[in-house]
Amino acid sequence: MTQLRILATGFSAFPRAPVNPTEVLMALLAQAQPDLGEDVELRTLVLPVEYARAPRLLSESAREFRPDIAVHFGLADTARGFRLESTARNRSSMVAVDAAGLLPEKALICAGPATLRSALPLEDIAAALAAEGLPVQRSANAGAYLCNHLFYLSRSGTLERFGPAMSGFAHVPFLDEQLGRIEAARAQRLFSMSRDDLVRGATTILRVCAETHRGLA
Repeated sequence: MTQLRILATGFSAFPRAPVNPTEVLMALLAQAQPDLGEDVELRTLVLPVEYARAPRLLSESAREFRPDIAVHFGLADTARGFRLESTARNRSSMVAVDAAGLLPEKALICAGPATLRSALPLEDIAAALAAEGLPVQRSANAGAYLCNHLFYLSRSGTLERFGPAMSGFAHVPFLDEQLGRIEAARAQRLFSMSRDDLVRGATTILRVCAETHRGLA
């Protein structure tokens, strides 16, 4: 009966995050298999924080599972809740190395416009998260690291076999349980979230995307 395929992605550890909450989130979603509707098949994917490998693995994942919707999650230690990103920029940092210690080959991510917009229903998502009592932010700057890099590629249509009708990006903060593993002075400045709230919010985002996609069909 499956008619709607949704891919949720997170990232693995990187230099400033020995445990990435979005990797934990992918495991929790895979275990819970939240009810998004009988017509939905949800798959999760953890990507390495590496400029060379992450896009390749995302493309390979679509060889058999061609998602209609892709929602990418990443960590931002400045996020104070679910930070919904509206804009991907066609530029990556040539200063911050990835988890493999490497920089991108060039600052320009790929051939394309300077910016691309999220295709997720951000206003509806924000309203649904707020109705759940969950913290939500809107942002027009996804940074210049792997989060923005992947966000732009996901929207660009340049990844082989990967072309969901709807895709976008959301940043999340650290988990409550992670703060004890972070240097104390830094941890005091950080917002954090429980596992339950992280899964509840991510499920809300995925559900709103599914409802919107059905309405457009």
